[in-house]
Formats: sequence, C-alpha cells, structure tokens
Amino acid sequence: MAKGKYKNKRSGAEKEQKKEVAAPVMSREEVLGNDEKSLTDLDYELQAAQRAAGMKENTYGVWGPIWRFMRWYDSKKVPHTFKRKTYLLLMLFTGWFGGHRWYQGRRILALFETLFFWTGIPLILLVTDFMEVFPMKADENGYITMK
Repeated sequence: MAKGKYKNKRSGAEKEQKKEVAAPVMSREEVLGNDEKSLTDLDYELQAAQRAAGMKENTYGVWGPIWRFMRWYDSKKVPHTFKRKTYLLLMLFTGWFGGHRWYQGRRILALFETLFFWTGIPLILLVTDFMEVFPMKADENGYITMK
C-alpha cells in the first residue's frame, strides 16, 4: 500500500512538469510584423546601417572574410579603356590563356591566367568576360571602359 501512495505522488509531479514545458512559439509575422522583408534583407539593412555609422559590420561564418576581401578588391579596381573589337578578337583567339587580360592592362590577373591555363579556369573566366563585354556598346571611337 505504501508503494501505491508514492507512485501516485510521482505521477502527479510528472504531470505538473509536463504542463510547464510547453512555451508559446512566435510566428514569422509576429517576429517581422506585417512587413514582407526576409531576415536576410533585414541583415543586409543592418550591415548597411553599421557601415554608414562607421561601425564594423558583422559578417558571419566562413563567407564573412571572403565578402570583406571582395569588397576591398572591388574598391581598388581601376577602370581600363580599350577597343571593343580588338578585345573580342583577342578573347576568341588567345582567351584560353588570358591574352585578352594582357591587352586590357590587368597584369596580375593575366599572369595567373597564363600560369594556370592548363586547369581550364581561364576558360570559365573567358566565358564570363564574353558575357559581360559582348552586349556592351562602344563609343564613337570603338572604345569601352571596364572596371
């Protein structure tokens, strides 16, 4: 009989603990309000506000240093002006080893493409360059400017 009393008391305490565990879960609308922005958009806005205020922006994970490097690299680019037709012909005949980069004046990138032509990576870069340059309109002298 004593075992039964203790057993009943334990089961009552377990029931009380189970009731306390349930917590309300907030929906997406409660977190974001009625605004349709995603959390990614809000994070980009936060980073832009931190950048505007002169604060160090938060970048998370393995991509953070890569994004910072890309932003730094883009800020150091210098615009290059060259003839569009000559550039397209160089892309066609010497693009597989970076010949068009030598003409463009981007010496470091041209050197890397020349050294690693056997990997096929310059071919991928050539396709992306072609997709960027082909639709560009030249000025009255046939020149285009790329950054």
